[in-house]
Amino acid sequence: MAEYRLEDVRKAAQQLNIEYRGRKVQRDAANLGYEICDVADCLCQLTERDFKKTHYRAIGPPDDEYICRYTKVVFDKERVDELYVKFSLIDNYLVVELASFHLPQF
Repeated sequence: MAEYRLEDVRKAAQQLNIEYRGRKVQRDAANLGYEICDVADCLCQLTERDFKKTHYRAIGPPDDEYICRYTKVVFDKERVDELYVKFSLIDNYLVVELASFHLPQF
């Protein structure tokens, strides 16, 4: 079961209250051609079926991990990406802190 309710994630994402935990996650999203509004839209489309597991860290809040499919329009063509998304909710669940946002790596 996920640590965070998707309803809370959607509320934060709809307000674009998203922070990148580090430069790597910001770079990964940018390398996919995703802007903050794309990341927010992706977060808003997450479902319970996409949930994989919760990661508990020694310091900081836990992260929920999702693998989802997101359709992005690029130059009037649809592109479907399978994405690995990991995040926590911070500041009283008002902000999504994005820890990972990239294609799955096997």
